[in-house]
Amino acid sequence: MNISRIVTIVLTLGAIIFVVIILSDPYFFTDTKKIQKTAEAKLEEGILGNKNAFKEASYYLNSLIEQGDGDRKTYDLLYWSYRYDKNFDQAERALSEALEEYPDDLGFLYHRAEMRLELGKYEQALEDYNAVIPAADDKDFLYDALYGRGAARYKLGLKEEAETDRLKAQELTRDTLQAYSVYFKE
Repeated sequence: MNISRIVTIVLTLGAIIFVVIILSDPYFFTDTKKIQKTAEAKLEEGILGNKNAFKEASYYLNSLIEQGDGDRKTYDLLYWSYRYDKNFDQAERALSEALEEYPDDLGFLYHRAEMRLELGKYEQALEDYNAVIPAADDKDFLYDALYGRGAARYKLGLKEEAETDRLKAQELTRDTLQAYSVYFKE
């Protein structure tokens, strides 16, 4: 076999593999905005009762991110699709990835703290809450962060600090905040 024939075969195989890869992604030629709108529609469909739609929404959003077309809204929608699906592990991972792209985003940091609290990662949740609280100037956001930090502290055995956080949070809201012993049903 001569070299020109080998080169022709290699180039042909390369072209075939390239075409197969492109054709295996049904959204390769689809507009980014259209994919995001589809994901938003799936997320809404999930909220209206089709629980499988959350998985579909996360598939579309992940494909946008993998293609390099994910913006802040894409990461936010991905987080909510996982959260509504009660896939807190994936939600935490998505938020960590979002924070790599948007390291100063207080919302992503706060939601990651919530997910870590939900997953029982109390020390990591406490770290996130400790970063959020000094920067939070919105009273609603602040009271949630204080109450969440108190919950993490409570689970870590820091009951006095937890109660201090709960009382500070209570001062910032009209809602009645449960004692952590009730919240965790001990």
